[in-house]
Amino acid sequence: MFHCFYNSIMWSMLISVLLFQNTWLEMRVNLGFVFFVLIGILFLIQMLNKTLKRFCATFIFSTLSLIISSAVLYFVLGSERLKIIPASIVREGIMQNRIQFSTINIFLVSVAIIGWILTFLIHEH
Repeated sequence: MFHCFYNSIMWSMLISVLLFQNTWLEMRVNLGFVFFVLIGILFLIQMLNKTLKRFCATFIFSTLSLIISSAVLYFVLGSERLKIIPASIVREGIMQNRIQFSTINIFLVSVAIIGWILTFLIHEH
């Protein structure tokens, strides 16, 4: 179950950043809200589909989720925008504009790394 939640976070951030690339959408939709809703939707999809759950609830899939989402984010945003866009999406979603991007980035990187380590340590069947 943890693997599925972790993968939902990784893919939700990727989808939210890709949606952010559309200026019209980014100006009219709270993509932070979309990010958190997507986590729930993707998690439910994985949990309700037994075949998908079995496939996604593995360390290998979690590793691929981390690598693919990180690589696509880097290639889409570049190094400078990567420091701002994901943090701004989360900040918008939690409606806390006073939190610095660097603080949110530390949290996001911690979730990615610690979550990945936990997927290794937690053996789900």
